[in-house]
Amino acid sequence: MNDHACIERIRALPIFAALTAPSADSALKSAEAAIRGGLTLIEIRLSSPGAYRVISDLRREHGDSVLVGAGEVVTSEMADRAVKSGAQFISSPHTDESILTICREKGLLAVAGALTPTEVMKGWNLGTPIVGISPAGPFGGAAYVRMLAEIYTDVRLMPSGGVSIETMRDYFRAGAFAVSVGAGLFSAGDVQSGGYGRIADRARSLIQSYRELSTDRHG
Repeated sequence: MNDHACIERIRALPIFAALTAPSADSALKSAEAAIRGGLTLIEIRLSSPGAYRVISDLRREHGDSVLVGAGEVVTSEMADRAVKSGAQFISSPHTDESILTICREKGLLAVAGALTPTEVMKGWNLGTPIVGISPAGPFGGAAYVRMLAEIYTDVRLMPSGGVSIETMRDYFRAGAFAVSVGAGLFSAGDVQSGGYGRIADRARSLIQSYRELSTDRHG
């Protein structure tokens, strides 16, 4: 019920790059920078102007080599538009059964948002493959995720909100299945000023940090 064909692919490098940008052009260039840095899970938040077009452009350019999805999806209408734009996953800040139904019918990966234990289990029981914990940072960070992971051992948790290269390892050690990195990768200054090289460098640093952690845990 909570499985999806993308899960094993995500498990190999479970870092979602979640992007908000002031324009479609800066969004596309920032996403391309993260991809150049090696990240392959790209979330375009729908609060960004031209987000649907950016999703379509990235899908056209990269095909299935990159998983491109829509973030901040709050209505079924937004989910429908995201599907039509070519999104491969849908991420919501809350749990909405109608959005999960669309994902299931279209074969898309769903990430349902939650914060409290009740919300976590609501999303999981409705069949979402990944439960997003947001905003994780202000609500106890890795310690809170650890508490949830110890109680809900089968639930795939993905914290977002305050995840950075400095905190990412703590979240994985706490039991997170994946993380969503927003401003910790796409700083507002770099997105607005065209600092795409720095975005690519941070993407490489995130991957290196995760690889080192993975080696430590399994070595």
